[in-house]
Amino acid sequence: MTRREQQVAALVARGMTNRRIAAELVLSPRTVDGHVDHILTKLGFSGRAQIAAWWAAHQAPTP
Repeated sequence: MTRREQQVAALVARGMTNRRIAAELVLSPRTVDGHVDHILTKLGFSGRAQIAAWWAAHQAPTP
């Protein structure tokens, strides 16, 4: 996954909409749509909740 896709996945995991992610990362909403689609395809998922669960399970615990 690209660095940008990781950023988008982290924000999806925080419950942000694509429009809010776009504003946060200074991207167009359509670009964020593409990133979310790529993440779903790469991970073989069908929904944003799966991205959020995957992200939570794969983050190193904060000390």
